[in-house]
Amino acid sequence: MKIIIRISLLLITAVLLSSCGAIPTLPPLESTISLSTAVSSLVPLRTSSANTQPVETLVIFPSQTQVPQATTTKTTVPASATPRASATTLPTSTPTKTLPNTPTPTSTPTVKPTATRTPTPMPYAVQQLNPFYLANFARPDQGCNWLGVAGQIFDSKGQVQKEIIIRAGGKIAGSPIIEDMAMPLSEPEIDLAYGPGGFEITLANQTKSTNKEAWIQLYNLAGSPLSEKIYLVTFADCQKNLILMNFSSK
Repeated sequence: MKIIIRISLLLITAVLLSSCGAIPTLPPLESTISLSTAVSSLVPLRTSSANTQPVETLVIFPSQTQVPQATTTKTTVPASATPRASATTLPTSTPTKTLPNTPTPTSTPTVKPTATRTPTPMPYAVQQLNPFYLANFARPDQGCNWLGVAGQIFDSKGQVQKEIIIRAGGKIAGSPIIEDMAMPLSEPEIDLAYGPGGFEITLANQTKSTNKEAWIQLYNLAGSPLSEKIYLVTFADCQKNLILMNFSSK
């Protein structure tokens, strides 16, 4: 009986060693794992002795038990641990500039230019080389106690003109002039100190130096000017106290 038990133990050991084989390794994640489970079954052993009772020996046979396949999910991780943001192109919008309300220009009335009147040229002007300064030869008794202007008036043909008024104005050394109006002689054929149709105006009773303080101008009998104002320059000199000034028509 002991021998049978020993034999049974030896068989069991042999079966176990054969089933184990080498040390198992872990299968891959995507493979099916099969585990071998020993299944015990009783195998009756018989002996040749008639008196010997059959002994039931426990024999362990390996059996394959299907283990459910482990499902693994592979996750691919990029080389860089930091996730990269995808470039997103945003539409650019141009800001709209709101202009202020511009008032509608109203029509500007057209202003017609005022016609510029061209002054009518005066018919008389001072002759060339005038004025001419002389000593008071017409009034020798007064000498330097006299200052005045004298001359003649001619038309464009050199004829002596009469019925013309000679007016004087302004001041001599701050004093009003003595005589402010004169006329040519009514009888031009009479030869006097200044010639036919001559005129004379006394400005002051003494010689004075002035610069355009006094003036003379020609007028017709109606009072309209026939010449521009002629401003006079006087000297405190007895050899220049007579201002000879002739006019002629243009």
